[in-house]
Amino acid sequence: MIEQYLERLFTWESLENTERGVEFELKNRLIETGFHGVTAARVDGEDVPKEDIILEVSPEERFRADEITPENPLELDLAETVQVILDRERLRMGVHEIELGLQVDGYGEVGFTTDDEIRADDLVDVDPADVTVAELKALADDITEPASLERLIEREEDGKARKTALAHLEERLQEAEPLTEDEMVKTQVPDKETGGGLVNELLVEVLESPQRVSVYLAAQTLGSGTPADIASRVIFSEDVVESTLESFESEGLAEQKETGEYRVVSPVAVLQKRQNDLWNVLRGTL
Repeated sequence: MIEQYLERLFTWESLENTERGVEFELKNRLIETGFHGVTAARVDGEDVPKEDIILEVSPEERFRADEITPENPLELDLAETVQVILDRERLRMGVHEIELGLQVDGYGEVGFTTDDEIRADDLVDVDPADVTVAELKALADDITEPASLERLIEREEDGKARKTALAHLEERLQEAEPLTEDEMVKTQVPDKETGGGLVNELLVEVLESPQRVSVYLAAQTLGSGTPADIASRVIFSEDVVESTLESFESEGLAEQKETGEYRVVSPVAVLQKRQNDLWNVLRGTL
């Protein structure tokens, strides 16, 4: 049962670039538990060493991944959050695959793979006036996204306008590569502020994974469709879409017709089903 819900630790739309690296949030939506270790972390298939992973419960409670062990576990209460900070190059705009392996008290080694998106608002958002020229140059060296560099140049020009800093930023901008077609975002997710009303907002909170929400909404929009039909409307491959639909079917959120087409249940039915499932999990722990 834990495997079915583990991906929902990840908080959708929490992936972002910061001055500390790449960050995302985990929230304990399951039961009070303890993490006995981080067994793996990957971004777009690239391993992140344990010594480059920080789990931050609060500014006063920060742990390197290799410091978390069964003898020194990270306890996480229900509804408590932890910020995962990866000391690595900032991500470019677009959708990225996140993999995380954990050793969880009572369940052993488990893990999940999900997707989240870096948008323009998630690019490195630093005021150059707050850092030295050396710090700004070091930050720029890790950035491959032209929009981030352009933002830094604009802010430096409007602020201190230091010649050395501007020269380095402009040099990095010339070296930065534009987005490829594959890196461009091809699908829109529900806007929590403007789209869909209360049901869509709740749907985002319940399904949580961008992959699952995108596939669900595409299937719902079509009414019914084959994995190939639905894949043509999202950024994910047909194999990923088919696997997601099979998962929905096993969870009672979709049914497959004899024609091979899938039809998903209504958003209200999704909410009701997930509420019942979570209650059953919690009741089983009492």
